[in-house]
Amino acid sequence: MISSSQIHICDVCRLLDYDVTKKLCGYCGMCDAFICEEDQSKWTRRILAAAKRKLEFGYKGLHNYEELALEGLKNESRATIREHA
Repeated sequence: MISSSQIHICDVCRLLDYDVTKKLCGYCGMCDAFICEEDQSKWTRRILAAAKRKLEFGYKGLHNYEELALEGLKNESRATIREHA
């Protein structure tokens, strides 16, 4: 269950909303993820994020998910720029 609240990037927000802002999150050992207070009771979002994380290219665990989030945002920005060009 959720324990040890810390300031982190919420894994659910990162994967589903591309939101990499740091907020108060609790660690969930079952999900192996930091989850913000808003998403702690939203099981549908948590399950979708867990599935997406397992399919995420280059995912090696919590130690590199901030790096992947920032890289994903850069790639999405580039794609948006190309669409408007």
